Amino acid sequence: MIARTLGWVVVLAALSALGGCGAGPQRIEEPQRLPSYPEVAQRFNARVERLNRVWSRVNLTLRAPKERGGAGVDRAEGHLQVELPDRTALSVTKLGETYFYFGSDQEGYWWLDMSDPDAKVALYGRHEEATPELVAELGLPVHPRELLDLFGITPLPAEPAGGRVNWDGQRGLLRVETAGMWGQRVMWLDPVLFAPERVELRGRRGQVRAECEMARSISVPVRGDARVPPKIASQYRVNLPASGALLTLELYGATNKEISPRAFDFEGLVESYGIDEVILLGPDAGVRE
Repeated sequence: MIARTLGWVVVLAALSALGGCGAGPQRIEEPQRLPSYPEVAQRFNARVERLNRVWSRVNLTLRAPKERGGAGVDRAEGHLQVELPDRTALSVTKLGETYFYFGSDQEGYWWLDMSDPDAKVALYGRHEEATPELVAELGLPVHPRELLDLFGITPLPAEPAGGRVNWDGQRGLLRVETAGMWGQRVMWLDPVLFAPERVELRGRRGQVRAECEMARSISVPVRGDARVPPKIASQYRVNLPASGALLTLELYGATNKEISPRAFDFEGLVESYGIDEVILLGPDAGVRE
């Protein structure tokens, strides 16, 4: 269970990494007129419109508490591939060998563990069957589809019920609240660029389930598009309060290009990685024959 939990910590942090561009330490005074929620949504959605696909290399450093005290540090590399609204894939490698592969598509989500070459295991669950209790058992504090909200590239609903915009004077940022699947999504946006600098996913009682701070923007070239490319952050600091884990992630070589469907093909991945056992999650939990 420890290895599985740390694995989900890695995928959560990595997928949350596509946050914003981070405008730097300079802050401006509170605007004379705060924009309305529909205005914020329009500006933000225009900014992320061409981040519908992202392919990138990643470097990960995970610091997680040990059972007997102290903290362990682990480093890994990998590739991150995303296609909105619900396709994600992250391979975690060391010395050229793939040890973990996380992903999702429009129907479900999965975790492939190849760390033991003699017992390769895959876990698979369907989105509509996921519950807070189930994902908590896997060490994942948010629903797999909510991972895309942590990207900071998920478009905002034009006029959601309960959507609010406030000014955070301490940070000098717009604070935007919208409804989430199991609580709230809270974003802190640069008031000029409308780029996210912080994202939080909160539970129904307001507790923070996952938070991510972003810095150092980079361009994401769009294949076949000669316009100025959109930007995302290249460095992220992710905190998962429930597990006490802290992850820093570096994104490099990011681009918006066509991604092979094989990256999101669970059955194909199971075959190509030689998975020995597939465990189903949810109401039909058990080992698939």
